[in-house]
Amino acid sequence: MKLDNARNKVIFIVLLSIGFTLAMYWVLSYSLSQTNSSSPRLIPEEAYLIILHDVYNQSLDQLSKITFADLDGKFTSQYVMVDANGTIYQADKDTHDTGKVLGSTVEPLTGGNHYGWEITANNTKYYIDSTSGQMILNPARSNENSN
Repeated sequence: MKLDNARNKVIFIVLLSIGFTLAMYWVLSYSLSQTNSSSPRLIPEEAYLIILHDVYNQSLDQLSKITFADLDGKFTSQYVMVDANGTIYQADKDTHDTGKVLGSTVEPLTGGNHYGWEITANNTKYYIDSTSGQMILNPARSNENSN
């Protein structure tokens, strides 16, 4: 292809730009579809330990002595998604696919949608974000509207 004439140069630059844009689109689409292994998710036992620390004020020294066997039967858990307006959905912990509506509650403390663990202990439901480990809802207010 001879690039001496200005029209051919413009066509070449436009085609090159389109090609680069498509390549970047495919690369970004692929990378977003892959699971993120750099942010590990909490397991329910870790979420329960966060509740013991944040809600019941147990020291880290006390918590370091607790084993998984000690936690057996102390709580129940399920993976959920709490959306920005407080609707709670059953969710798959691997794919984040949401299922049926489990109930509704107040809006999350930090706003937005959160995937995390619903931990039920002592007839109280706690919601812990599975990535950050932060409390999603204030437990006293979250139980007012739960189904």
